[in-house]
Order: sequence, then structure tokens, then C-alpha cells
Amino acid sequence: MTMKSTRPVRALVAALLLTFATPAAASGDRGTAEEAQAMVARAIAHYDEMGAEAALARFNADPAPEFLDRDLYIFVYGPEDAIVAHGVDPSLLGRTYSSFTDVDGKRFGEEMRRTASADGTWVDYKWINPATGEVEQKSSWLVLHDGHLFGVSIYKP
Repeated sequence: MTMKSTRPVRALVAALLLTFATPAAASGDRGTAEEAQAMVARAIAHYDEMGAEAALARFNADPAPEFLDRDLYIFVYGPEDAIVAHGVDPSLLGRTYSSFTDVDGKRFGEEMRRTASADGTWVDYKWINPATGEVEQKSSWLVLHDGHLFGVSIYKP
């Protein structure tokens, strides 16, 4: 095989490597557990500073970078069991979160409500990652504050 005839093969191999390496590289762009916890703390501080109405409006309208970073975003569940803020999907506003189940039938919404505390807790479940289109393990960091459940989730590789 001559050098000239191997070029198409090498180009194909390079293209395949780029195609299949992209999801692995993209996983480096995922938020971390520590970043999720920090975002929840910032959201609660903003809520305390601005008041409930202004803070929830900001979380819903055009989230600032401190509330939307890569795959991290703030969501808030209200005392009446309804979603009152969601950083990326406004169609969820008003929905009852405690009835949510994952692809395995785990009632993670109920677990979120049951285990929530001011100290914070993690709840694990499976969910479709919009970035990959695949069902992945997801964990939500949740803190109960002023009757609201503040959360940020991470996808685990």
C-alpha cells in the first residue's frame, strides 16, 4: 500500500475518532456536584436579597450566568407541590413535581419532597439528557428554604 492510497483510510479513521470521541469530550463540559451546590446557594442568596417574586421571575425569564451554566440550571418547587421556577423549560411551570417518575418507575419527585432539608440532600434517578439524547444517571442537589425546594441537577457519566 502506498502513502497516497492510505490517505483516504486515515481520513476516515480520523473522522470516526472525532465522531465517537465527541460525547466523551462533551462530558468534560458537564457541571460538577460542587458547582451544583454552589449554584443552589447563590439562588437562595438571590431569593433572600430580592424577595420571592423577583427572584423566581429572574430564574424563569432570562437566567443570568450564575443560574445557568452549561448543563446546570436552577429549578424551584413551591410549597404547594408545583414547579414555580425552571431555568430551561418553562412548560413545566405549575406542574406537580411529586408525581414525577424516572424511566425505571422510581418516584423521584416524591423522594425529593420527602427527603428535602435545609442542610441539603442528593436524590438520584434516571433521566434523558437533552445534550446526548440518552438515558443517564442524574442527581439533584436539593435545599429546602422558606418552604421552597431549590435544586440543581448533574448528569453522571
